[in-house]
Amino acid sequence: VAGILFQSMFFITLGAVQKIQFQYEVRSIVYKQQDAKFYPTWAYVVGRTLAFVPSSAIDSCMYGTIVYWFVGLAHNDGASIVNYFIYLFLILSSAISTAALLGILPAVIKNRTTCQALLSLSLVYFVLFSGFTVQLDTLPSYWIWAYWLNPI
Repeated sequence: VAGILFQSMFFITLGAVQKIQFQYEVRSIVYKQQDAKFYPTWAYVVGRTLAFVPSSAIDSCMYGTIVYWFVGLAHNDGASIVNYFIYLFLILSSAISTAALLGILPAVIKNRTTCQALLSLSLVYFVLFSGFTVQLDTLPSYWIWAYWLNPI
């Protein structure tokens, strides 16, 4: 069960990485509208984050439904429809939180190549400190903070 949860969270995180690439294409428009004082920066950030919710919900529901029923999560002892909705909620919250977290990088970094390199390093961090690749009991005590800050 832990393996499929890790795989699901990682797949959704990869989808979040794909969604933030378009920010470089609209950056000049955003700067132009900010210079003209059309709206404050926080309004753009909140709007961009909320715009990811419908597509994240569709992705999570489609992927989560297929995975939940095909890998046998529904056939465990005591499985119910509540477990299915908990699984979908975990997938959806992971999609929204990683999209918001990884959306910070393009806002801060002006160069697309540098941002993509840091996005790759972020994915390595997510995988390494998720608790699946390196278990919590084998993690050195001075790296425990990285485990608790990991959204996966």
